[in-house]
Amino acid sequence: MKDSKTKVLFIGPLPPPYSGPELSTKQLLESDLKNQFDIIFLNTNVRKDNSKKGKIDLSALLSVLTFNFKLFKRLHFNRPDIAYHLVTPTEIGWLGRDIWFVFQCRLFGVRKVIHFRGSHLDINYKTFRAVSKKLIKYACKSVDAAIVQSDCLRSQFKGLVSEDKVYVIPNTVDNLFKDLDRSNLSKTPQVLFFGHLTKAKGYTDIVKVIPQVASKFPEVKFLFCGNIRRGEPGVKYNQLTKERIVYEDPFEVEAEILNSQYKNNYQNLGIVSGEDKLDLIRKSWLFVLPSYSEGFSRSVLESMAAGLTVLTTPVGANKDVIQNGYNGILVNPGDLESIKDSLINLLGDQELRHMLTDNGKITFNNEFEESKVVGRYVNLFNSLMQ
Repeated sequence: MKDSKTKVLFIGPLPPPYSGPELSTKQLLESDLKNQFDIIFLNTNVRKDNSKKGKIDLSALLSVLTFNFKLFKRLHFNRPDIAYHLVTPTEIGWLGRDIWFVFQCRLFGVRKVIHFRGSHLDINYKTFRAVSKKLIKYACKSVDAAIVQSDCLRSQFKGLVSEDKVYVIPNTVDNLFKDLDRSNLSKTPQVLFFGHLTKAKGYTDIVKVIPQVASKFPEVKFLFCGNIRRGEPGVKYNQLTKERIVYEDPFEVEAEILNSQYKNNYQNLGIVSGEDKLDLIRKSWLFVLPSYSEGFSRSVLESMAAGLTVLTTPVGANKDVIQNGYNGILVNPGDLESIKDSLINLLGDQELRHMLTDNGKITFNNEFEESKVVGRYVNLFNSLMQ
């Protein structure tokens, strides 16, 4: 007799590394989805270090073959009703995995849900070879649903998936962030950054304004949590202007600040997770992420949920989530003067910080709390079975 629960093959990466896609996959697998559906999982993560993502080598080629073999086994032996898969913004990612996900699911008559968590597929797609575009378009014709993370990101699948099959499901974060006690802030100004320490994430821009901010607040500490690396796979353009990002070597920028009189205002903590991460959020004054491209930043949501003032850029879902001056502050990518002025203004205005964080928590609870977001997945999967 057929199981009463719909079988969903859930394909995605688990941590480590502790990046957005990995953390989101883990959270969804542990959410109420496991009670609503019969979940079958296929872990796609073979890179345990963020610095190795996006590199084409023998291990990457072997991972493609392994993925397709494991996918075939899951489809053949588990016979899911729906398959959910995170697609990539890169040509090699589509040719190696994403189109084969679609083709194999078609072979087994499985409903296909693809999810793009970024904001630069549309830009990258224009640079793909003609034959690749044809293959991707052909594959996407049979997709049953495509998920983006915000209304402003619907265009990611323009020309690939019909508008009526594109669904918006925002990001969410664990409820433990909204329950954090932030009554014991650091006595000295503390500015927090989570993400890859790259030009694309705005890391080098923050470091460059530290001297000016520190001249106003000599005790300020800029705490950077993440993996310092050269380049950001798949992220080559300023999403706001569509211009190519002018590369800066983060190691050189770091060396410059460490060799200056402001070295004590800078600290690279590396990858931070678990209780150590929560403790930093509890004590910090501001969270800053002046990135050039985003999908839907988990770090922004974590900060809003916890009541940490957010300074970021209007890229990706940020412009739909953050209302400038209401629940956070927005500056344009690469605008060092605005980044500097906003940091100085926020560090010097406690009342403004409190207003922004209060409204940020309201926004999170009303729109992005876990049960609300998981409910959208439940509704989508159920609708595909009708």
